[in-house]
Amino acid sequence: MDKFEYKVVSIKRSIWTGKSKHDYLEVINEYGADGWRFVCFADRGAAKKGVATTELIFEKKY
Repeated sequence: MDKFEYKVVSIKRSIWTGKSKHDYLEVINEYGADGWRFVCFADRGAAKKGVATTELIFEKKY
């Protein structure tokens, strides 16, 4: 049976503009080059100080 490990990468974005500090596709390609497969994303909504978070979830066989 295959075993996987998972990694969650949080990307902060402004709740006012919706703009993130990092390009999502750039982050996905960066992790993909290291053998991680993008699985899905989760929107974490608003947090303190006008910042929201989007979490990118990756998996990798080990």
